Amino acid sequence: MADRVRIGVCTGPADAALVRAMFAAHDIRAVVGGEQHASVMGGLGGGFLSLDIYVSADDADEASALLADFRAQHHEAPDDEDADDEDDESLEASGIESRISARRQIGIALLLAFFISFGTAHLSTRAWFRGLVLATVEIVGFAQLGRGAVFGGLLVGGSMVVDAVGSIVRIRRMHARPALPAARVRR
Repeated sequence: MADRVRIGVCTGPADAALVRAMFAAHDIRAVVGGEQHASVMGGLGGGFLSLDIYVSADDADEASALLADFRAQHHEAPDDEDADDEDDESLEASGIESRISARRQIGIALLLAFFISFGTAHLSTRAWFRGLVLATVEIVGFAQLGRGAVFGGLLVGGSMVVDAVGSIVRIRRMHARPALPAARVRR
């Protein structure tokens, strides 16, 4: 595919697999740039990488139309008759998306807490005051370590653990399942 054309972007590795399968069913060769990297990075991949869809310039018009139809089918407004079923499915889908988002945020928070530290995991959850307090405790701990006090190591390690655990608790609370919808009587 020497003359490739970008026709769209995928939302994640699962969407990329669906798009490639749809194009393969129509004998259109498609490449999703960054798909392998996103898969290797797991939940973090979708947040950092753009999964661009490339096709041959000869197939660009047909592929664009197929992609537009595919996206329209998956984002149409439900009919009145199927509204209740669609509501249930959308609640389930939003729950799955919420869990995926929570896992991604937890992974990022753990990386921040243990590799960058200084309260950055709390800062990523917008807990500004706690993040600054943890950063201060960690700085004091490093100062104590510089003076040869073993207590400084406990301050540094403790602040990193508190940063990780506290940010995970905040993220889980942010993504807690909402209350069940009110019951409806069908007539």
